[in-house]
Amino acid sequence: MSLFDDFPLTELDKKAHAVLGDKVVVKSLAQQASLQQLPRYVSEYLIAKYVKLETWRDDLAKIQAKIKELLPDLEHRELLKEKLLGRGEVTLIDHVEVRVDLKGGQRWGRVPALGDPKVRVPRAIVEQSPGLLLGGLWGTAKIRYTPEANSEAPNELASFTPFQIGPPDIAAYQAARAQFTSDEWAALVLQSAGYAPGAFPDRRTRLMLFARMVPLVERNVNVIELGPRQTGKTFLLRNLSPRVFTLSGGKTTPANLFVNLATKQVGIIGTRKVVVFDEIAHTTFGDDATVSTLKDYMESGNFSRGSLAFAADAGLVFTGNLDVDGNLPHPRYAHLLEPLPDELIDSAFQDRIHGYIPGWEVPKIAPGSLATGVGFVTDYFGEVLVRLREETFVDRVRSIPMHPGLTRRDQTAVERLASGLLKILHPDGNATEAEVLELVTFACELRQRVHQQLCAIAPGEFKAKLIAPAQVLSHAAPDLQPRITSPEKDRLNTDAVVGAATGLAVLTSGEQEFGGDMILIQVSALNGPPRVEVTGIHGAELRDSVRAVYNLLRANFREFGIPEQRLKSQTVAVHLVKIAQPKDGPSAGLAFLVGIVSALANKPIKPGFAFTGEVALHGEVGAVGGMLHKIAAAAKAGRKHVVIPAANAGVVNELPADVRSAIEIHAVATAGAALTLAFGSEPAIPS
Repeated sequence: MSLFDDFPLTELDKKAHAVLGDKVVVKSLAQQASLQQLPRYVSEYLIAKYVKLETWRDDLAKIQAKIKELLPDLEHRELLKEKLLGRGEVTLIDHVEVRVDLKGGQRWGRVPALGDPKVRVPRAIVEQSPGLLLGGLWGTAKIRYTPEANSEAPNELASFTPFQIGPPDIAAYQAARAQFTSDEWAALVLQSAGYAPGAFPDRRTRLMLFARMVPLVERNVNVIELGPRQTGKTFLLRNLSPRVFTLSGGKTTPANLFVNLATKQVGIIGTRKVVVFDEIAHTTFGDDATVSTLKDYMESGNFSRGSLAFAADAGLVFTGNLDVDGNLPHPRYAHLLEPLPDELIDSAFQDRIHGYIPGWEVPKIAPGSLATGVGFVTDYFGEVLVRLREETFVDRVRSIPMHPGLTRRDQTAVERLASGLLKILHPDGNATEAEVLELVTFACELRQRVHQQLCAIAPGEFKAKLIAPAQVLSHAAPDLQPRITSPEKDRLNTDAVVGAATGLAVLTSGEQEFGGDMILIQVSALNGPPRVEVTGIHGAELRDSVRAVYNLLRANFREFGIPEQRLKSQTVAVHLVKIAQPKDGPSAGLAFLVGIVSALANKPIKPGFAFTGEVALHGEVGAVGGMLHKIAAAAKAGRKHVVIPAANAGVVNELPADVRSAIEIHAVATAGAALTLAFGSEPAIPS
């Protein structure tokens, strides 16, 4: 019985097998349980090399038996070393990596199954399998115990048979592209990467998956992807090539990322093609020097420590989780970088990110999402992608006219992303003008999303602009569309409400301001002892700010038109409705004052108003910080009027045009002027 009889294949599967021969494999075979201990690129190599169509059951059984015999479990490490000590030699399957010690004039191998002991590696083995020096190789290793040769390092790699292919024929790969239509090739690429094409029929979703592969096929590409859990943010790269290294949270240091000054050993950025920072929210960077060095590397491709300097071409990928509401990021986020560690929410760092992949648009990985048909052997395919780094399609990208206003970093980002997409989908360079335009437009969208976050975290430095080809007027992504219009179901934009005031606050990460947000304040005047009570999520600073304003009101109640008897017979209850995270307190003082006066005077606050400013003991409104962030937050929430301190009036000239056209700014010097705006007149106290 033929392999095809047991695994029904599509017409594309059959065509790929006929055209590409042993360069492809039936992916469902690689999912056999006995091969799960091996990386996918290793199991597929073994299947493609040793499993024939007519005898596939027997061939697969032989592979499984050999793996069971030679692939040791880590818990059997001591038994393996005992066998080596007693017999003087063992043969095993493992991932072997070699480092060169210039000072000692030796090559040292790392064989995980043996634990910590270093293994001496002869020159001939390294020359035969140079991949051992390029991140390591899986294969069959014969380890010999020879204490007489070196008592401190008695183990030697006697022979090594790699399970991974040598350098691929790029010209043959490019020539093969011409035998498939664009849709066929896109499906073949998806299947080669481990995805079932039928599970991702939408062209836009497929482009998201191809974008994940760009850092492997293009030098020095930095991308970020945040989205829901279980969408496979690291699945593709981690399984596609041994040139990819994944850091899953935890602490990073200059020593493991760049170079260890004690050993002079180059870190993972210098020895891999892609470094994935997974679970980025839980990653720490040790000190400022690590992030600073990362910034320099992301810009130039160079890094240095002490007197040592290096150039590298590894791309950096930052992935993490982000909550969603439907098919969009949750509206509670002030910007789409909030899940990152504090030290990465920095405009200088983020401007070096080339593209932001909207992970919330990618479906979750289900059993039916995984490839079962014919695709390129993963090891072959991953190595082809790395070798395609030598090609360049930048001239095709530059042939597309762009809207004016792009910075050098914008241009670099679009060129690298689009060039990478072209290499993945049109490795022979034979893309039509329409196909080039599609990929350039998508690359622009990924960079546009980065720019929008820069506008959110540093509005004084970055202004709204369109990053797109000249003939494209807007991007299709819903999260890139303007959100200045009044949100639905927010009655404070349309109704005058007693005791309901909107304050504004700036969000901070350490010393860095990164956005603005609203503080929704509800105040009620209840019969009871004269005091103020604060409920809702809040920090000490906000609580103290409410009490300070209440004490101000008690000292100046006559100026605010509140009878003494009412003040003495009412308990003021202040509830903070929308406090997503710690925010500055004193700058919300004016909003607290308006809300408390409204409740005590039973006077509704006019709709569409937001307030920010400090209030002094005698009623002066003092300047506050973070004004650009605060006004942008008010506009995003649909408020039409923002009352600010007169001392901050100059900020109007710095506002982005879309915010300035959506909102009216009122600068006041006294609390009385603010109350007049809030109520239309001085509050009338009921009899």
